[in-house]
Amino acid sequence: MLVEDSYLERLRAFLANRAVFPAEELGKYAGKWVAFSPDGTRVAASAASPDLLEDLLRASGQDPALCVIEGIPGEDGLFAQTDEGAA
Repeated sequence: MLVEDSYLERLRAFLANRAVFPAEELGKYAGKWVAFSPDGTRVAASAASPDLLEDLLRASGQDPALCVIEGIPGEDGLFAQTDEGAA
């Protein structure tokens, strides 16, 4: 139960912090993917795609499995396109 309690505590903290994360701060990442820190208090990294984001997190010594990845829509409601995603 200790592991489950710890997980639930972290989840509650993340959700509470993410709910009050400033919208104007998120606006800086419009059209990109962001990785929130495990506690939801900051953006740990941002990139044009989730794959690039995971690479950036690993390169900076962070565990992508502990971060919450979220797409931030741009003005057109879409996310950035990369050459990887081109058809």
